[in-house]
Amino acid sequence: MPALATGRPEIIERLTALARDGALGQAHLFVGPDGSGKEITALDLARRLQCPTPDACRETPSCESCRKALTFQHPDIRWIGPAPASIGEDDVVRLLADKQADPFHRPAHAASGEVLIGDPESPGPLTVRALLQFLRLKPFQGPLKVAVIDMAHRLRTGAANAFLKVLEEPPADSLIILCSAQAGGLLPTIRSRCQQVVFPPYSRQALSDLLRSVYDMDAERAGTVADAAAGNARLAARLLRPEPRLLRRWAHLLFEAIHEGRRGAGHQAAEMLHKGVLPPELVSAVNEEGGQKLKSAPLKDLARKRERALDLLDMLQGRFGELLRVRVGAVSETEAPASAATPRAPVGLIEDIRRIETARGDIDHNLNIGLTLAVLFQELIDHAAADAAAARA
Repeated sequence: MPALATGRPEIIERLTALARDGALGQAHLFVGPDGSGKEITALDLARRLQCPTPDACRETPSCESCRKALTFQHPDIRWIGPAPASIGEDDVVRLLADKQADPFHRPAHAASGEVLIGDPESPGPLTVRALLQFLRLKPFQGPLKVAVIDMAHRLRTGAANAFLKVLEEPPADSLIILCSAQAGGLLPTIRSRCQQVVFPPYSRQALSDLLRSVYDMDAERAGTVADAAAGNARLAARLLRPEPRLLRRWAHLLFEAIHEGRRGAGHQAAEMLHKGVLPPELVSAVNEEGGQKLKSAPLKDLARKRERALDLLDMLQGRFGELLRVRVGAVSETEAPASAATPRAPVGLIEDIRRIETARGDIDHNLNIGLTLAVLFQELIDHAAADAAAARA
């Protein structure tokens, strides 16, 4: 089982210091790119604020309060995130067990699910109404009630409006933390009532150290995965599994096809992702490496299709980010991928990264996967060709 995943130390120390001084606000918005440690920092902060002996449990949590927090059993800490309306208590138990085993686990339904408001009489687990009921109660064991909402930009309109009311008058002895990679997707009135805490991507060394600690990896492998993940801890965790490794290779091939003007590769990739199919040659290559075997059969689950498409776009966006860092002098030419020799201007790369992010948002909001990706790849190829023509002029 992975070890404890501690939060971002500089942010934890700052917020716990404010809490000691009685200056910690009641509502916070943790905002930053996916995999920047927002969720684990929120949960780690909740654990430390509830702990009766925080100094003794800083490195090795051993008290009853911390043990309960780490297993999602603390009566004064509640986590919710996107979930299907049909999710039941047993499903939530399994989900929390998966999150306990892997702090960066995110279920397939998160790719298309929403944070729901819940039924007024029987709201069900992982709903805003259940969370509001939790916050109205007095603390049972710790000094305060802590609510953590992951992917808060996925609050449905009704859920967001209901949640806004509690932000206007937070219950006494409560702390509310919203985590989001897309703060613009939240109601402005919600954002204005939260103290914003910005999370940058992990540094290469910090991510490598985190991987070594959580997954008990050797330094060389942790460094290789950290390089591939480009500061995204959630992506780094996924790269330990066979399918994300395949998607990373696929993203590399698409990056090259885009800069070589091979439109057919883009159209084929869009169609395969729409159908939930993986490239057979890459499936064979990854399966030859051993371990868990990938299957080439088409996916039927729409949520899994969206998750796969979003993963691929994350990795493709990472390649454009690598090239941008080369162009602005943050990475030397010798450290860059071979395909980074393609002449591109920083302003064009920034626009491409923005276009990929827009496509991610469109798929995240349930737009057609195949059409969204076909248009994206066409735009990226046209843009790369225009940059190359300008460089030759």
